[in-house]
Amino acid sequence: MPASTRLDSEAGLRLTAAADCYWEGMAGLVDTDLDGRITRAEFVTAAQAGLHQDPGAFARIALPWHQAVLDVADPDAEQASSTASTVERVLVALGAEPHRARLISAEHRTDPTGRITHEEILREVENYYTTATPQRAFPVPA
Repeated sequence: MPASTRLDSEAGLRLTAAADCYWEGMAGLVDTDLDGRITRAEFVTAAQAGLHQDPGAFARIALPWHQAVLDVADPDAEQASSTASTVERVLVALGAEPHRARLISAEHRTDPTGRITHEEILREVENYYTTATPQRAFPVPA
């Protein structure tokens, strides 16, 4: 979070609520053997299957979290777009390798002002969760 964003601020509270919703939604898809524990294998398998099979799952579970992350990462930006450097910082904060994040954010500067629309960002996030297309930003888990 930028130094100017406090956790008890409106944006911070939205981020916390969205993170809780994301976790609860993903956990609900994941504990397939209902033992109260989530293994890495359960998480990966169930998350991929659940988000691929239920198109509405992304909108309910992951979209609010990612929108809240963008809002906190770029609080001074107009609501509809962010700078490539902000997108790069968000990708790195979410686990992307820095060199990949830099390349990918630079590729997506489609706005005449050099900004990336939130619509485009969130479409790419949705693709990450709902398609089998290889993702270049994040290392493939072993």
